[in-house]
Amino acid sequence: MFLVHVIPISRGITKERLSYFSKTEPRKGALVTVPLRNKLTPAIVEHSENVRDVKTKLRQSAYPVRKIEKVRAVQIFLPAFMSAIARMADYTAGTPGAVLNTLVPKAILDNPKNMETGTVHDSGQRKVLYERLALQTDKDERFSTYRSLIREAFARTQSVFIVMPTLHDVEQFAAQSEKGIRAYLFALHGGLTKKTMRERWNKALGEKHPVAIVGTGSFLSVPRADIKTIVIERESAASYKSPSRPFVDVRVFADFLARETGGRIIFGDSFLRIETLYQFHEGHLAEIAPLRFRPLTSARHDIVDMRNYTPTVKGRYDIISRELARLVEDTRREAGHLFIWSARRGLSPITVCSDCGAAVTSSVSDAPMVLHKTSKGNIFFCHQNGEIRSANERCRTCGGWKLVALGGGIQLVEEQLKERFPGYPFFRIDSDITTTYKKALAVKEAWLNTPGSVLLGTEMALSYLDEPLEYVAVSSIDSLLAIPDFKIGTKIFSILLTLRALAQKSFLLQTRNPEQHILKDAVQGNLLEFYREEIAMRKKLNYPPFSLFIKLSVSGSRHAVAEEMKRLEKLFEAYDFRVFSAFIQGTREKYTSHGLLTVPPEIWPLPDILLRVRSLPPSVRVEVDPESML
Repeated sequence: MFLVHVIPISRGITKERLSYFSKTEPRKGALVTVPLRNKLTPAIVEHSENVRDVKTKLRQSAYPVRKIEKVRAVQIFLPAFMSAIARMADYTAGTPGAVLNTLVPKAILDNPKNMETGTVHDSGQRKVLYERLALQTDKDERFSTYRSLIREAFARTQSVFIVMPTLHDVEQFAAQSEKGIRAYLFALHGGLTKKTMRERWNKALGEKHPVAIVGTGSFLSVPRADIKTIVIERESAASYKSPSRPFVDVRVFADFLARETGGRIIFGDSFLRIETLYQFHEGHLAEIAPLRFRPLTSARHDIVDMRNYTPTVKGRYDIISRELARLVEDTRREAGHLFIWSARRGLSPITVCSDCGAAVTSSVSDAPMVLHKTSKGNIFFCHQNGEIRSANERCRTCGGWKLVALGGGIQLVEEQLKERFPGYPFFRIDSDITTTYKKALAVKEAWLNTPGSVLLGTEMALSYLDEPLEYVAVSSIDSLLAIPDFKIGTKIFSILLTLRALAQKSFLLQTRNPEQHILKDAVQGNLLEFYREEIAMRKKLNYPPFSLFIKLSVSGSRHAVAEEMKRLEKLFEAYDFRVFSAFIQGTREKYTSHGLLTVPPEIWPLPDILLRVRSLPPSVRVEVDPESML
């Protein structure tokens, strides 16, 4: 009989390791099934002990030890991968099991291939030492570079993994790059059926020839020891950060993995993150080719000052300028294609009372209610908590009827375009109507197959736009400019650069803030000037990359939250720790407050701070290097 110590693969387990009995001794790294919280949970064997050697320890245990249900596979993960998992667990202040749960597809955990990871060996020839590289240029040039990297790796009998942020990116690159290497190119993403996913996984493992794997971040777990090059494409994409605990950043994990395997990692984008560019300028990254800070374009670019437009009807918010209307007409006349981007869903992102100035907010928090149009009339909808109310209501502060919608969402753009251009073909991609990948893809194809048509889209539409377009326009960006978050400027800049790169003839930006340097730099393609201004601001305020933020969030009643924050202040009194209210504070029953721990990035994870953070109860949400401070 053996006492087996395992790492449970589950997001909700706070313990890093658990122990179970087993009649047989499973190998280190084996995938087993263990009973946990009245259900069976996959776990990885860390090590085993003979029961005879630990009888005293067992008698002193405060908990009964249960038995392992089933050993389901031999070692399925490489030692380097498990070492990177351990590093990522420390970085996120989470558990190895929670990180594994995020970074390994469930279909693989449920049905792992019964084979040794050692069947695919590194040839040992011309070893690649750990190296970090940067590539900043347009997409076509990046894709061409990646294909060259694949050919070079194959010549050295090494494999390549190209990480993409979305399944559409994966499919697009695979389709463009399979010529000559189709048998050795494997596309892996969460949109595949479980059967197809397992088949491709097994074929990628069983192939004796070096392979090129193009996949989303969770497939970095593929256990091929000959993967010596990892590429992070579109490295500024927010989707690389998991939206729930332990908030794994695929970019950070891939860097850890490259370090553990002794390989190289390449960060590629049209405009790399500020943190990545800073590391490059500090000498911590080399360049594959000179970084491009002035993307070329033949398109005419214009900024339209919407303050110069007066409403055509009193009380109405007009969002279609003469210049934008002219683009629609040019698109129709030339049988081209126009894409109009909108920052917000719905008709209007905010509604206020013209009598007292109060905004229409949710009844369960102070989140703004967004005005939407439905077949049964207009409604107020809260995108944060799902609350729905009829738009036919009085002001809840003063009882007045004069509620006025401010700003324009994608529905308002569509409504005013159809009013102005009846009979014109308009299409739309946003999360309200294109709720699945297939639906969004179908709308995009219908638009491209309709000459002279217009596509409206929010940020989610950008990942579907691959082809160059004649005309691109931004209906409004101002609602994003109003968000008080230090990363919002970089996000706006990246979005505008992406849109600008799509336009072949004309790129148009409508705004009420034309003097904003972010907008001017983006429209003119001045990457270097924006970087200099942004990095100077961050250095002055000690923001990342000059520091690392750890955000601790607590929700509940105001009294309970206040008491918990006092305990956190006491726990971290020796460090730079500050408490502030969430941007949307909520009600008395549901209030959220944040604590911000600021540490030098070079010391994280500092054992003392890590121990304190890991001691926190599950009710405290921990996010290292948060995407937002709100």
